Order: sequence, then C-alpha cells, then structure tokens
Amino acid sequence: MIGDPRLGAGLLLAALLLGVDAVRADTYRWVDDQGVTHYSDQVPPDQAKQRRFKLSPQARELAVIEAAKSAEELQRERQLQLLRSQQEKLLAEQRAQDLALLRSYRSEDEMRRTLDGKLATLDTLIKVAEANRERQQAALASQERQAADLERAGQPVSSELRELMAATRRQVAELDEKVRHFQAEKTALRERFARDMARYRALSGAQASPSPSRMMVTGDAEHGAGEPISAIACAVGPVCDQAWALAKAYLLQHAAPTLALETARILQTPPPANDQEFEVTVTRIGSGQAEDILFLDLRCRPSPAGEALCASPRARSLRGGFKGFIEAGLAASGRDAPPARQGR
Repeated sequence: MIGDPRLGAGLLLAALLLGVDAVRADTYRWVDDQGVTHYSDQVPPDQAKQRRFKLSPQARELAVIEAAKSAEELQRERQLQLLRSQQEKLLAEQRAQDLALLRSYRSEDEMRRTLDGKLATLDTLIKVAEANRERQQAALASQERQAADLERAGQPVSSELRELMAATRRQVAELDEKVRHFQAEKTALRERFARDMARYRALSGAQASPSPSRMMVTGDAEHGAGEPISAIACAVGPVCDQAWALAKAYLLQHAAPTLALETARILQTPPPANDQEFEVTVTRIGSGQAEDILFLDLRCRPSPAGEALCASPRARSLRGGFKGFIEAGLAASGRDAPPARQGR
C-alpha cells in the first residue's frame, strides 16, 4: 500500500541500522611497498605484511597492528625467548642461593666460625687417615722384610704372604688417596666460603633495587628485531673458559667498571640506579652437548625513559659488539669458536 506508515518506519529503521553498522566498521590505514597510503575496512591478504593502524570514526589512531613477521624473524624470536628463559632460570637459581645464604648466617664472623669448624673436622680426618697409613706402611715394611728373609734363605714366599702384601699396598694407596681428597676438600671449602663471604657482604650492603623479573628487557619485536642476537657458542673446556674471561673483560670495558655478581655461570653489572642506566647480564648456558652458549642481555628501569634507553643506539651498540669482541680475543690467542647456531 502506497503511503503505508508502517512500511516507511521499517525502511527508516533498516537505514538507521545500516548506518550504525557503517559507523562501527573498523577502518585501517597502511602504507604499501610503493609508499602509497591506503584506507579500508578490509586488509587484502597481500598487504597483511604491512604495519597498519586501526582508526576511530574520527580518524584517530586506536591501535597499532604490527606487520606480519617473516620465517626468519619468527625463528629469531623463538631463539631469543629460549635464551632469555634459560638466562632467567640461572638468575632465579642464584636468587634462591642468595636467599638461603642470608637465612643461614647472621654475620661474616659466623661464616668464619663455621668455616673454621669445617676445616678442623677435615684436619681431624686427615690426621686419622695419616695415622692409619703409617700403621699400614709399617706393616708392609715388616711383610716385605719377612719375604726378603725367606728368599735369602732359599725358601719360597707363600701365596698367603704375597696376597697379604698386595692387600696392604692397596690399603696404603687408598689411604694416600683419602688424604689427598681431604686436602682438596679443604681447598675447595676455603674457595667456596671466600665466594660466599664476598656475596654475603655484597648482599648485606646492597640497596633495594627492582627485581630483574620486573625490569623491561630489550630486543623486543619493535626494537632491534633485525639485529643479531648477542650470543656465541664455545666448546666446553679451555676455549669456553677463555671466552668467559673475555665476556667479563667486555663488561668491564664497555658496560660498568665493576661487577655486582660473578659466578661460574653469571656475570652481572650493578642494577640501574636511575632511568639512564641499565643492567647487563651475561650467562653461560649449558646446551647439554659439547658446547656452552654465552648470552648477553640488557635490562632497564620499567619507565618510558628506561624503555627508550633499552631501545637506544647505545644499547644496540653494546649488544652488537659482544660477539665480535670475544671472537677477536679468541682469534688473537690462536683459538676459535663456532658461531651460535640458530634455533636454540
């Protein structure tokens, strides 16, 4: 029926609904490889690789959608995530050891008394082993004289006496080894307590600082995605030991004049005191094979200024120079290390 008010109302409602849908439709802006800017509510598949912006109805930027990553970029991201997870595991273990150290002792004097007690126990064990060895040596000397007397008299040395001398010699050798073991244990104990005391002193005098897990980490997809990862693989043994010494030298020359932490697996500069400083960590990650991986990473204060610092040319230069510094040092000494392989 012409002029039916119900039909007019239905058409008006449909038009309004279509208008609402049009307003609510997402609009994107991106620039293609030729530098042409596009606006559309749909991104063609061949343009999905481009970084794009989601726009409001007033053409304001609502969100940034990163460009699709290449296979190489995804592989690098996986490798970096794995190295960081392994590094964080080492750091978490160290934090647990630090906590146990602080809970175990109330002062350095208490640590020294504990060390003296353990050394005294080992000295007692050494004296007992040495006394037993002297007795066995005296018994062996008597047995050997008895065997010599028999031989001079033209009599055969019995198999029982020969077996007894062999058993006594084994006992003397075992007691020799026991004394050496206790002496080596004393040396290792002194070295361990020296490290623990130095760490206890550092922890006791340290100021409160952000937990490493709360600090922003560099090298995300937005900053430095195309840069090589600061990691180098080295053969376990003298080569990797020298590479580890070179890693320490690199930190002291290029990151900080002193280290806040130095263990067999972790080298770390002091935590940042402000937004213009970062913490540098190198970890020696065991691969479970015949090589280790030395991995350097940075942490900054969780603030806009700290984020800018971790994305700065200064930070990129520090990360980028690590591998070359170690390779040059190994080459100068006549040693070499294979490059860190991808996909770890």
